[in-house]
Amino acid sequence: MKRKFLIVAPTYDENIGGHVVLHKLCHLLNERGVEAYLLPHIDTYSINSANIFKSLFNVAKQHLKLKLRSYRTNSSFCSPIVKSLPTSMNDPSWVVVYPEAVNGNPAGAKNVVRWLLHQPGFHTGDIFYGTGELHVKYNSAIHDFHFPGCALAPHPLKIIHYPTDLYRPPTKSIERKGTAYCIRKGKGKTLVHDVSDSILIDGKSHAEVSRIFSKVERFISYDPLTAYSRFAALSGCISIVIPDQGVSPDEWYPNTKDRWGIAYGLSDEAIAWAERTRHLVGGRIQEEEEGCQQDLTRFLKDVDDYF
Repeated sequence: MKRKFLIVAPTYDENIGGHVVLHKLCHLLNERGVEAYLLPHIDTYSINSANIFKSLFNVAKQHLKLKLRSYRTNSSFCSPIVKSLPTSMNDPSWVVVYPEAVNGNPAGAKNVVRWLLHQPGFHTGDIFYGTGELHVKYNSAIHDFHFPGCALAPHPLKIIHYPTDLYRPPTKSIERKGTAYCIRKGKGKTLVHDVSDSILIDGKSHAEVSRIFSKVERFISYDPLTAYSRFAALSGCISIVIPDQGVSPDEWYPNTKDRWGIAYGLSDEAIAWAERTRHLVGGRIQEEEEGCQQDLTRFLKDVDDYF
């Protein structure tokens, strides 16, 4: 059966990895000759007697945002948009891909893939999925997740799109000073470093961040899973992640290669590990870029086998 994919994705934002990889997945599928489209994502909300007015307000706000702002794509991607659902969504050839943060099955699709780009429930605190779905982990950092009536795919699907042309060490030796940091998905964590003379990169463009990384000595991330930790290592910084409470390095990233160049914590031992393995990060990223195509091949087979 010739599959067609509808990928539910927010507007393109180069600073949000989940948005980028959803758009990139659409592009890679089309490059392979597999029919794939983007469907603009609207946040979903659970409604009950306690939150009905707040939820209706949020829905109205989302629709207003879509009307006031154009839906952006990456002009270098082949990622066509559908503005309304195809009438044949019950056709078994269609597969809808939702990121894990979407509740339910708003497209009403027969075949649903849930791509776990983060831990289920992390963003919303809720998990409202259907039965008969195929759940696909992004990488080793995502915990095995088993939802009643659904299946966890045997292989992950890691798609990357890194601006490695921007993140590289300075061509000549410089004296690095100070720190930069990000909070992103680490919101709520206690800040453990002096932020009075530290540069917050949240919300800055890649061009701005790359200039910062070329000058500072350390980058501290309160978000344990952001790619900026790798970008900092590529740029020659000491890249540090502030651990989540009770999460060991092996639980953070079970695959040791994914930890190269990054100190998990502020200990001398962790920082020594980051500096000792920093030179390996570029090769690991190249390996992952080549692995995207292998992951995609396995993903398409897993979809065919399951549905």
